Amino acid sequence: MRFSKMIPIAIFAAASTFSLADVSEDLIAMDKAWGMAGGPAGFVSEDVIGIGPTGIVNFSDLVADAAGNANAGEEYVVSGYQVKFLNDDIAVMVHTAAGSDPHASLHVIQKHGDTWMVVATASASESE
Repeated sequence: MRFSKMIPIAIFAAASTFSLADVSEDLIAMDKAWGMAGGPAGFVSEDVIGIGPTGIVNFSDLVADAAGNANAGEEYVVSGYQVKFLNDDIAVMVHTAAGSDPHASLHVIQKHGDTWMVVATASASESE
């Protein structure tokens, strides 16, 4: 009897792991798309809070930063992705980005309905 209960638990645990791995890949793809999109719309919640090179930032600051980015169209080269789920609807992601604006980023991503949105973000410049 005890063994028969362990099998469904093991199957559920394995299925949950695969599901989170799939979601992690989706979140990484979303971050890469944001990096190439030229702005935060569609990726970042309008009530986002964050920390950037000049201090505390909000959605309009992210829009202005993207508009002033002279490197539009530059390939977004990212590495070191790590995603940790706090629960089924909230994940924390970190990564580094290379290129003309080398930096490390941390994002808190929350599921809103069927859509994942960045609700908090922080970046720190990396020296080359």
